[in-house]
Amino acid sequence: MSNETLLLVRRLRRGHWVALDVMVAFLLAVAFASAAQLSHDLPQAVVALAALPVATRRGRPLPSLALSLAAAVPALLLGVESAFLPVAVVLYSVGAQEPRRRAVTGLAAALACVVGALLAAAWPFWTRALGSAGFGVALMGLSWTAGLAVREQQLHAARTAERAVVEERLRIARDLHDVVAHSMSLITMKAGVAGIVAETRPHEAREALRLIETTGRESMLEMRAMLGMLRSENGDPTPAPRLRDLHALAANAGIEVDLHVDTGDLPEGVGLAVYRIVQEALTNVAKHAGTGCRVRVAVPEAGVVEVEVTDDGRATPRDDGGGYGLVGMRERCLAYGGQLTAGPRPEGGFRVVARLPYAYKDTP
Repeated sequence: MSNETLLLVRRLRRGHWVALDVMVAFLLAVAFASAAQLSHDLPQAVVALAALPVATRRGRPLPSLALSLAAAVPALLLGVESAFLPVAVVLYSVGAQEPRRRAVTGLAAALACVVGALLAAAWPFWTRALGSAGFGVALMGLSWTAGLAVREQQLHAARTAERAVVEERLRIARDLHDVVAHSMSLITMKAGVAGIVAETRPHEAREALRLIETTGRESMLEMRAMLGMLRSENGDPTPAPRLRDLHALAANAGIEVDLHVDTGDLPEGVGLAVYRIVQEALTNVAKHAGTGCRVRVAVPEAGVVEVEVTDDGRATPRDDGGGYGLVGMRERCLAYGGQLTAGPRPEGGFRVVARLPYAYKDTP
């Protein structure tokens, strides 16, 4: 399946899928009703009723299956061997949406009803219906299995995304731990200096205390951002990168990067979050677009830093990729009460914008 097709599928909302189901149910009903009119065969018209529950299969799979079987079984008993086709369509939703036990029960009931009706319609020459029964079993089984496979894939993707969130939060906790540890070391050192020079050089002692106060406030903000995060026992001993390391990151990205940084002094934790967001964005560009990109890091308003990464490559879906890059960037923003927007640009390419506030008011 092409990237364009995948992107179109992702953009369809639930209302679109329901409308598609209604259209399919209508077309099936019209097809069977037309066949009944042309052949003057009343049982064919009954099959048209079996097609109508296809319209509700997405919201209520098992009730739709029961209604479809209620119309299909009489048609099968009257000799319309194709009456199980709407049932096969509904069985896809049963496998895709219902829990495993209920899905298996629905499949078993449908197979028993369809096979039993086919054999009963041909009795006593039931062997003549074995071919139709075998085809019906195969078709309904394949439809149900396809739905079950889709469900398992969705569950796996959800588990993988959840695991990616946990891993990114662990990484955030390690990074913020490094930042706060650095601040505590500075506070300890300056407190020692203030104690030594308090009587002989009071001006220098006051400066040390002022620095302790400033550093302490910033550390409290970093600790507040770390609340709810988990800390891994085996931390990475590599020093945490800083905002000033962005130029080295851009130079080693493997793609052409037009980098503009205009922020001034930022709290260390915020600078680290900006670095990680740019790092993940550049990785996504190299992986999905394969072209150069533009990176802008600026302070558009007091107390807020904004990161914007744009590329001119093909706009491919990125949120469900193997690395779950957008998940990590979003967690970085949420840690500071910010927000992340990402998506294809109208003129082509992809755009990621992250806004991180860092001027918090102290809570009592």
